[in-house]
Amino acid sequence: MPIQKKFHKISWTRRMIIALIVATVMPAVIISSIIFNVAAKNLEKQAYELTDYKITQRVRFLELDLRQVFDLIYQTVVDPAVAGAMDSLNRGREPVESKTTLRSKFISYGQMLEAVQSMTYIDDQGENYYTYEKFNSVYDNNMWSDKERRLGLCSQTKESESAVFLPTSQEELAGGRQIDLFYIAIPVQDYVADSNVGVLVMGIGMEFFQNLDTGDEEESQWNDMVEVIDPQGRIIYSQEKDRIGKISEGTDKSDKSQLIKENQIEKSNWTLRSYVNLKEIKQNLYGFRQVTILIGIIFIVPFVAVVWALSKYFTRNLSMLSMNLKKIGEGQVGMQLDATIEDEFYPVIQQFNQMSKSIERLIKRLKRERAQTEEAVTRQKQAELRALESQINPHFLYNTLDSINWRAIENEEYEISEMISCLADLLRYSITDIDGMVQVREEKQWLNKYLFLQQKRFSDKFTFIIRIPEEAEDILIHKMLLQPIIENCVVHGINEMKKDGKITVEASMEEGNRLRFVIKDNGKGIGEKTQARLNRKDNRGDIGTDNVRARLESYYGGEAFIRYYSSETSGTVVTVEIPYGEEVYAKSSDCGG
Repeated sequence: MPIQKKFHKISWTRRMIIALIVATVMPAVIISSIIFNVAAKNLEKQAYELTDYKITQRVRFLELDLRQVFDLIYQTVVDPAVAGAMDSLNRGREPVESKTTLRSKFISYGQMLEAVQSMTYIDDQGENYYTYEKFNSVYDNNMWSDKERRLGLCSQTKESESAVFLPTSQEELAGGRQIDLFYIAIPVQDYVADSNVGVLVMGIGMEFFQNLDTGDEEESQWNDMVEVIDPQGRIIYSQEKDRIGKISEGTDKSDKSQLIKENQIEKSNWTLRSYVNLKEIKQNLYGFRQVTILIGIIFIVPFVAVVWALSKYFTRNLSMLSMNLKKIGEGQVGMQLDATIEDEFYPVIQQFNQMSKSIERLIKRLKRERAQTEEAVTRQKQAELRALESQINPHFLYNTLDSINWRAIENEEYEISEMISCLADLLRYSITDIDGMVQVREEKQWLNKYLFLQQKRFSDKFTFIIRIPEEAEDILIHKMLLQPIIENCVVHGINEMKKDGKITVEASMEEGNRLRFVIKDNGKGIGEKTQARLNRKDNRGDIGTDNVRARLESYYGGEAFIRYYSSETSGTVVTVEIPYGEEVYAKSSDCGG
């Protein structure tokens, strides 16, 4: 129903354009969307198939390369010269000759695979070792110079009883250069004595993973990125060089922007992970969709222009009539329309011209009658005020109270004197300009005197506190706005208490130039029905609360509110919130302030 109402408010021109778009553009958009989605799914399927194929090939190449590494390690271990040198090094016999032999053999075997960058032998106790590094001529300054590291590796190989893969680390080269290496360590055993002889460690550079490169981007419809990760999540190899040696952040299965595939590598604890960016795959589709949209725009714009021009011509009278009806709603009357086309709306325009003249005459007559009524009401109010002022002469009251005050002072009745003085001030404040506006500071002084008199009237059975922030004391409010509420607190809330009554009046400044008063008492409280009645805007029956609500409505319209909160055991809280500022003061003055 709301959609129909909104559609009824649309002009005929826009309705025709919307109809054209629905009839022509929407089917084209739907068909294009279907084609785009089907093509996207086919491309994604091809991506899965191609990724599976590529990662299978890479796994195969990687496993073949690992076999070559293990074959090389086996050839090195079973070489009699290497075994003899290892045994001599373990026994401490001829260490220089043993290391020379190992160096010669390590150089020979290291040349068989380009990726092999270092070979190290460590005895079973981690004491004696020898390292050959292609990139380092300083033999005693290498990764295995640290004895604790050698002992840790020996212990790790004994526990695994198989090849141990160490994560990629950076090694320092001459001149401050660095090289990334990962290590494969295998235990060397004496099968005759059935005991561990030591550990052979082979350091392998990143050239080992050259078969994993995807090649030139221009040679492939799309490219992926691969990484080799160990069980602890450390990245052994990545095409993004700065990620090597770091911890992988894992995979987000819910990420639809990329395709992720993983495969285990035989003879190792590695995982080969491949990432394919699906956004790049769909890039061609986006271009196709943009071309389709552009063609659609080029096709539809001339039709929309023609429909717009024709609708403007045929609905000229209707548009003119609608525009001038809005002007009448804004208060402009008396205009006359000149119809250029005598169509179905021509009689309506004639009726509009007659109605406009009639409304203009009627408004002028209403203005005259309103002015006469306001003048009569003003005269009546002035007469009533003069009659009220003539009933009681304020000066007579003030002089009489002043005489009583001096008499009390002469008799040393100072409390009575203070009460009479407060009463005189209250009468003077309340009689003059009752609807005027005063500063919060003056209203606070008046409330202090009023509550003091009420306190004495009820034999000091209650105390009172008035808290007004200093920045709020200069704000203007209407006189005696809170008096009926405070009087209800005393008469209905505190009256039935024998002692320990308390009344609190607090003010605070809120956002949007609003001043909030909170009046609390710990008295009897009010029931739920009474509370609900007092909070209704149409409440009738309580003179005090009706007076406050009526004055708030008169001064501030709907911008002020009063709210009652109470229970029969914890007293009553009344919140009054009013706006303040120059515009509010001007409006309040017009309403009688």
